[in-house]
Amino acid sequence: MTDRMYNKVDLAREQLDVAISLFRKKKFASALTLAGAAEEILGKALSHRGQLNSLELKYETLEPILTMRRKTKEDFIRDENRALIAVTHMESASEPSVTLHLEEAALSMIVRACENSDLLGLPHTARMREFENYFYEHVVGVETPQ
Repeated sequence: MTDRMYNKVDLAREQLDVAISLFRKKKFASALTLAGAAEEILGKALSHRGQLNSLELKYETLEPILTMRRKTKEDFIRDENRALIAVTHMESASEPSVTLHLEEAALSMIVRACENSDLLGLPHTARMREFENYFYEHVVGVETPQ
C-alpha cells in the first residue's frame, strides 16, 4: 500500500457526516469526538482565510457579558469544549468518571462544525441536511418544509 494525499477539509466533512450518523444512532460520545475533530479542522481552515470560526463569533457576541463576569476568551473556549476534553483526556486515575449531558454536547459540537462548513461556503451534504431538519424539528420545534 502506498500513501495518498488527502484534503483535510474533505476529511473533516467526512468526519462530520459520520458524527451526524452516530448522533442519530445515539452514540453521543463518538459523535462528539468526531464532530470535535471536524469542527477544529474547519475552524482552522477559516482562520487560514482570515475569517472567524463559529466559536470565535459566539465569543464576540458574548464578550461584554463574559468580561463583566471576569471570564477570558480562554475560559470561554475551555467551557465550550469541556465535554469534548472530558471524553478525550483523562487527567488522573483518581477521577475515572465524568458527569456530562453527552447528547447536548454532541449536538452543540455538530452545530459548530456545520456552522464552520457554512462559513467556508461549502455545500451541505445529505447528512447535514438531515441533521438540519432534525435540529429544527426536535430542538427549535419547527417542521421544515420538504
